[in-house]
Amino acid sequence: MEENKKSRKLLQATDVIIIIITLITALSYAGVLKNAFITVYDDNAYVTKNAHVLGGLSVEGIRRAFIVFNDGNWFPLTWISHMTDVSLFGLNPAGHHLTSVIIHILNSALLFIVFTRMTACHWRSGFVAALFALHPLHVESVAWIAERKDVLSGFFWMLTMLTYLRYVERPGALRYVLTLASFICGLMSKPMVVTLPFVLLLMDYWPLGRVWHGGQTNHQCSSASLKRLIVEKIPFFVLSAASSVLTYHVQKTWGAVVSSDILPLKSRIANALISYFKYVIMMFNPSKSAVIYPIDERFQVWQVVGAAVFFISITAAAIIFIKRLPYLFTGWFWYAGTLVPVIGIVQVGTAAMADRYTYISFIGLFMILSMVIPNTVVNTRAGRAITAALACAVIIASACYTNKHVKYWHNSITLFERAISVTKENFVAHNHLGAALTDAGRYNEAYIQYTKALQFNYIYVAAHVNFGHLLIYLNRINEAIESYNRAITINPSYASAYHGIGVALLYQNKTTEAIPFLRMAVALNPNLVSARQNLERAMNRLINENNPAATMLMPH
Repeated sequence: MEENKKSRKLLQATDVIIIIITLITALSYAGVLKNAFITVYDDNAYVTKNAHVLGGLSVEGIRRAFIVFNDGNWFPLTWISHMTDVSLFGLNPAGHHLTSVIIHILNSALLFIVFTRMTACHWRSGFVAALFALHPLHVESVAWIAERKDVLSGFFWMLTMLTYLRYVERPGALRYVLTLASFICGLMSKPMVVTLPFVLLLMDYWPLGRVWHGGQTNHQCSSASLKRLIVEKIPFFVLSAASSVLTYHVQKTWGAVVSSDILPLKSRIANALISYFKYVIMMFNPSKSAVIYPIDERFQVWQVVGAAVFFISITAAAIIFIKRLPYLFTGWFWYAGTLVPVIGIVQVGTAAMADRYTYISFIGLFMILSMVIPNTVVNTRAGRAITAALACAVIIASACYTNKHVKYWHNSITLFERAISVTKENFVAHNHLGAALTDAGRYNEAYIQYTKALQFNYIYVAAHVNFGHLLIYLNRINEAIESYNRAITINPSYASAYHGIGVALLYQNKTTEAIPFLRMAVALNPNLVSARQNLERAMNRLINENNPAATMLMPH
């Protein structure tokens, strides 16, 4: 009877914690429903100008989601989620944002349930889940519609952990298959899930206690040798390897992988070490978070050495104190391991680091905090009260910061103005702010932003191309062609630059001269829809010279 009462109390505590986390998260993210699409930074490619997504949910759309490598990625479930939103809400951004917030809340609840079942520590698990739900660095994953892949893959990550826990408690073929299926769904949402099998091994050690090393386990699960646990996860590792190879090949084909000629390996390693350190600092102080942190190779030696000492010291401590502090081992290697695909050793794009990369990786650090803080306070009523008050203060502060950061994502202009205000010489942010101002018709202000972007990084191809677009709007066609040519000199494979020249020549009624450039743009990037359409219009104009010149699509 008493055992039943205890179970009911624990169930009630679980329900209360989930309700509290849900309400606080919903309130903190309520402002996101007023936010627009970030049309100059991937929301156009993912939703507003993606012909397949704009068609809504259909059999053909689902088929294409599985066979098309759109935007240099393969994540069919993410595309299907965007199609579903278009079918439900059209292009009303509030509906798209609402879906992301709901998924994020579900992820937080699932994380709490998983950790509660693994550790039997309700309030500590609640603290981990609350930090996950409310940390300001997670705003990017939730408030940016193009990052639906983060919250969706996060959902399947949590579901995989839950089904794996059920398999560990009661091994069986069906539960194993369900775990594997959840993992596959995660890979089909975002390839970053490839690190999950490694995390499952960490969980086997702590808190599941499945690794047998001559002593008893600390969980009501069967113990096993490390070799057996690794063999158990071979299908997961095989799928991770296949996904990694596929992702690398596609990204390289799309030109997203930065070559070692542009960014040497030593610079990548230095950036990785500094990023590991900066992420930890930003976990405690997220006041200067931004949507983009461009790579800066001007590292100071003391920065790299300091970051290396920090990383090596924590790693050594986690290994040395593995038996005394098993949560430090699992938490630290969870954090370090899940960041490996995006830490920059294989550099994709121009970002040195990104807030969205912390969506899963910070769970490891949150675990450490949830265990360290209570264990360092004296186990008295006063000590427990201090711990509870401190935890509440951290959660409230996180909720306030998150509510504030959501407003930065109101539109493209506010987002990149924020990035410029908290970073230095952020040429990427200046470029995107220029694009946002151009779309808003504020051409003089856009001109200033492109000038600054090229001042900070003259070989930044995207800024040259966008500057060319602006010059077309200003009817400075010859200058626009010069800007596009500078981009081609820097990167001869940049399709948008050829498209820009083609459009500029069409505006000058030089149809014959324009067609080779438009053909080159389509050849370099067959998915550049506007280039294909402009090429078709140019061919029609050439065939029928009496046909009035049609309005050309701008080369975005």
